[in-house]
Amino acid sequence: MRLVTPSQMRELDSRAIQEIGIPSMVLMENAGLSLVDEVERRLPQGAGQGPAKISVVCGPGNNGGDGMVAARHLADRGHEVMVFLTARKGSFRGDARSQLRILGNLGLPVKVVHFPADMEMERKRLGDSDIVIDALFGTGLHRDIDGLSAESVRAINACPGIVVSADIPSGINGHTGLPMGEAVMADVTVTFGYPKLGLVLYPGAHFAGEVVVADIGIPAAAENGTEFPGEIMGPEPVISAFSPRWEDSHKGTFGHLLVCSGSMGKTGAGILAARAALASGAGLVTLALPVSAVWAVDAAVPEIMTAPIPETSDGTLSANGKIALKQLVGERSAMAIGPGLTVQNETAELVREVLSWEGFPVVADADALNALNGNPESLRKRKGKTVLTPHPGEMARLLDMSSSMVQEDRVGAALSCAGRSGCVVVLKGAGTVVATPDGRFFINPTGNPGMATAGAGDVLTGMIGALLARGEDALTSALASVYLHGVAGDLAAEALTQHSLTAVSILDNIGCALKKILFDLHGA
Repeated sequence: MRLVTPSQMRELDSRAIQEIGIPSMVLMENAGLSLVDEVERRLPQGAGQGPAKISVVCGPGNNGGDGMVAARHLADRGHEVMVFLTARKGSFRGDARSQLRILGNLGLPVKVVHFPADMEMERKRLGDSDIVIDALFGTGLHRDIDGLSAESVRAINACPGIVVSADIPSGINGHTGLPMGEAVMADVTVTFGYPKLGLVLYPGAHFAGEVVVADIGIPAAAENGTEFPGEIMGPEPVISAFSPRWEDSHKGTFGHLLVCSGSMGKTGAGILAARAALASGAGLVTLALPVSAVWAVDAAVPEIMTAPIPETSDGTLSANGKIALKQLVGERSAMAIGPGLTVQNETAELVREVLSWEGFPVVADADALNALNGNPESLRKRKGKTVLTPHPGEMARLLDMSSSMVQEDRVGAALSCAGRSGCVVVLKGAGTVVATPDGRFFINPTGNPGMATAGAGDVLTGMIGALLARGEDALTSALASVYLHGVAGDLAAEALTQHSLTAVSILDNIGCALKKILFDLHGA
């Protein structure tokens, strides 16, 4: 599903109105009616249910106009509606002013709130409401909320009833998802026309609650000439990557992944990646790791082959292992490198050497990324499909910035890294971002906070490596694995709760997640 920024949405609105000729009042009427539909869907149903108490809090812009349309139709359907204005009536302009005039002509109750203390006094009425519609600010907000507006947001958030936001929760930046001072915590957000970027990026996604995308009548022709670089991930790449197997297939048909990982005390990372690769359909997996660690893997995971690599006195991979790794790479379909390697100097030197080799697909994670020393450009000359999977801390080191800066603009950080490295980049975290060197990005809707657990990233690395080994392109490998990884985590959380979720439980649910996605597609 396409994502739009606030500026793109304004452009689409303008084309619909100015070039195609759809009156702006029609779009506003449709937006308001979509709010009505969602409000009535949320109301208790059945015998004995009288009219609902509904409060609509409106700012002076078009977002407020949308709220006033909803108020009018809800009142017409028999509900007890009160409209609160957070600006004097004379400050309303354009379509919002027209909607206010209609409310006056109908004699609907409208309360103008002049000062923060006034809104504090109205909290009882808001608190008695079954539903509160937040129509204070839309995506055009470009300053922090303060004063009366801030008090209005706090009053809405104090309401025990259901809160429905119009287009975006008031106070959330439509581009970054960050709160601008105060922000409404909605139960549901009815967003108009297209999902906004700030609704799927955290913390905006948390403030938005359930997001309903409403068609307000912007025709497809309005999109002509508009580029939509952002999308919400769907299951399509999973379905594409996991098509039915031919009956005469053999293990060699599905690729041979080399997992280069491990060090003293950190063999578990490589085991997780290797097991995840097998669960994601790789035909064969070899785990290359320090000599002293081979016995642990041989004893624990019989399906995985091992390749002992010379090690340093610290129990990490030695630069003397270069020849052995070169031979292993030449005999495998793809490589996953990084989990549990450490940043020991000699090991990091070996990693940089390996990543300079050409001609084979690779997914680089963890200490393989740290070994780049903040120089993602070193990968630009690499020939071969390449996926990088940093978490925010690793991304910060790659881009020479703080983790907080990465989190403030996750899409921008992922796109920057992809552009500088020439690789597909997976920025892990809530709402994982997959970015491409040509400026496209995708945001993952699957997964949950329980997946913030040791080893979850190693599982994802193995999944991506499996698809690369099976011959998928870098982007499909990343998208399919990220989406499937999230669904596996969701199934694990359903069974165990988020608190008890572990990397192994994600791994153990990969097959169930794949079955669920394919069942949802085929119904069998």
